[in-house]
Amino acid sequence: MQPLEQKFADLLKPLFAGSKKEFILINNLTKNWSDVIGKKYEKLCYPQSIKFGTKSGTKSLGAEKTATLTIAVYNSAVGFFLESNSEIILERIAVLYGFKSVAKINIKQEPRNIDNNKVTEIKLPDAQEKNLQEKIEKISDQNLAETLQKLGREIFKS
Repeated sequence: MQPLEQKFADLLKPLFAGSKKEFILINNLTKNWSDVIGKKYEKLCYPQSIKFGTKSGTKSLGAEKTATLTIAVYNSAVGFFLESNSEIILERIAVLYGFKSVAKINIKQEPRNIDNNKVTEIKLPDAQEKNLQEKIEKISDQNLAETLQKLGREIFKS
């Protein structure tokens, strides 16, 4: 039996094959998505990916790295809203990181039916729940503990 930490690493490795910088940015955006996008829209879209490119400048300035955030939206009205308010979203992301980390936003339409009112908590058998709690009780960061708890429930469920 593998330790829980190893299972998380094995699970996340194939999900994100980009650079460590891209992973850190998308992970922090996902964790703080409701602050960036607003509670009204957080369940209607998600940060799908971040890609880094270079924007060439003059020879004296060199090339400047730019990041493009791709947001997947579940309905066209939300997509239009995000497109119209992309500057505000870019500013909220800059406030989150303390610097302008994302220069551009792309919107990708992914139609899906969403039940906004239903929040489902995964119930595990007592033995698995106890095992999960034992694994995360030593984690001092509360946000990390909650995230790992949700991910652990997903893993045990399947």
